[in-house]
Amino acid sequence: MKKNNYLFLLLFSFTAFSQQKVVKDSFDYYKENSQFQKALDYSDKKAAYFLNKKDYSNYIKHITNKSRILSKNIKDHKRSLKIIYESLTLLNNVPEFEKVKLYPEISAIYSRLQQFDKSNEIAKKGLKMASHSKNDTITQILNYVVLRNYLTIKDSQNAFPHLEPSLKGARKIKDNQKIAAAYNTHFAFYSLIKEKDIAKKYLDSSMIYAEKSKDRLTINAAKSNLGVHYLTEEIDYNKARDIYLELIAENENDPLNEDLAIAYLNISMVYEELGDFKTANNYLNKYIDYQENTITKKFDSEIEGIRTKYELDKAEKEFRNQEKLLNQKQLKSEKILYLMLALLAFAGILFYFFYQNLKLRQKNKLKDLNHNVQQNLVNATIDGQEEERKRLSGVLHDNISALLSSASLHLMAFEANHPEIDGELKKTKAIIKEAHDKVRDLSHDLIPPVLEKLGLIAAFEDLCEKNSNSLIHFQFNNFIEEDLRFQNDFEMKLYFIVAELFNNIMKHSNAAEASLTLDKENDQLTINIEDNGKGFSTKEGKPKEGLGLSQIKTRIKSLNGSMTINSKEQSGTIIYIKVQIPESKSAPGSNFHNV
Repeated sequence: MKKNNYLFLLLFSFTAFSQQKVVKDSFDYYKENSQFQKALDYSDKKAAYFLNKKDYSNYIKHITNKSRILSKNIKDHKRSLKIIYESLTLLNNVPEFEKVKLYPEISAIYSRLQQFDKSNEIAKKGLKMASHSKNDTITQILNYVVLRNYLTIKDSQNAFPHLEPSLKGARKIKDNQKIAAAYNTHFAFYSLIKEKDIAKKYLDSSMIYAEKSKDRLTINAAKSNLGVHYLTEEIDYNKARDIYLELIAENENDPLNEDLAIAYLNISMVYEELGDFKTANNYLNKYIDYQENTITKKFDSEIEGIRTKYELDKAEKEFRNQEKLLNQKQLKSEKILYLMLALLAFAGILFYFFYQNLKLRQKNKLKDLNHNVQQNLVNATIDGQEEERKRLSGVLHDNISALLSSASLHLMAFEANHPEIDGELKKTKAIIKEAHDKVRDLSHDLIPPVLEKLGLIAAFEDLCEKNSNSLIHFQFNNFIEEDLRFQNDFEMKLYFIVAELFNNIMKHSNAAEASLTLDKENDQLTINIEDNGKGFSTKEGKPKEGLGLSQIKTRIKSLNGSMTINSKEQSGTIIYIKVQIPESKSAPGSNFHNV
């Protein structure tokens, strides 16, 4: 079990993200010597320079270098991600072919955080962009990233679909280092599913392309895996020994090389299996020496990383303080400017509102004048109609009806003296009687006799009774003295208003029940009219039959009253009327009893 652990350690020590550099620059020097702050400063300057030149490839290269220092060496993953995402924002309008180059680094950071699902999510998003922009290199790298993540968590099922795209992409871009890496992952996959013969074929191919790449780290990874394969799968200790001796000879000049240290450990296992315990112990001591040196170097590197992070935090804090002071000064200047603008605007607004108020008052005055004229016109029209009703009623009742009665009496006298023409006289009498009845009914329609003789209360009760039928019933509720009388005009106006509202109920409401409630509150008369009909929306157009609600409201307003309508569709209607009772005035020749 211990040896198998080294298999995967060696496999994944090789990263597809690294790019072989022909010429080292200052960044590499600072990084190798753990001078991380200088490496970051160098990357900042270079990134700013290339961004200004719109050389986005080199800009992304230096941003990626900076991100790796922060994430791998300083362990400040949060700041590392922030730098990458800020760069993506800056490159918002840059072609996807360039922007997608940042996605491998984002995915790698999440892999370092062991957040493999997030790493794969980012990588797959980058794969879509790379495919769309036809960036074959990034497509291959991201396929490798996803594949490596799944192999790390030993998820062979999800790893399998990415095997062929990773190898195919490496071949397409003709990069021997990446082809070797792709074969290496095939070796890891088939080792994971216990297909050692197939795994060995891919390992041999990885070794061939590693040699072609001439990259020392790639060659070391392939040879280390080959040695582990002989050690753990074929159990051929001699071949494993030869591989590790060759690997040690090629890397002895680099005492801090991790591949050399692992070779020391694995070859000590080989000699242990061969029974050469002295040589095994010798190589094990070399491995221990390496570990001690590495721990010291790693400790120094971590100290430098902590110091660099502290310096970054300090610089960021100072920057924020300076930015805060600058913002405060700018805010103060802006406040003064805004205050002056506000005062100027306020003066302008005052003038505007003064002018608008003047126009509005003039407009309202004209509107009120027009309204009063219209209201007076409506009132005058209705008053004229009511006066005409009274006049016509009087003419019909006092003149025409009397003349018809007189004519009927004369015919009766004539009939008594001339019995021989009785048939013709009866027909004439019938016509006169019919005319007399129609004149009487018309007179009653114009001015109901109940209203004239008995007053408003009795007239309302009679109105409810007359309008009730098999389809609708009107209920009258009275809470004032039955013999109470009001001014003639007041009673007549209220009667015809209520009659018009009853007419609207019968025509439009489809109600089966309706009620009229009459009450008196101090010097005000209240009238409630309620029905259980279909109702209507008070926000929509108002009915215009008869007087129309608007004219009724105008008429009630002329009586110093108000009308409120409460109605909803399918919920019936309630109309509440409140009017001021006029002061008593004697009416000559009137039979009305005044309040």
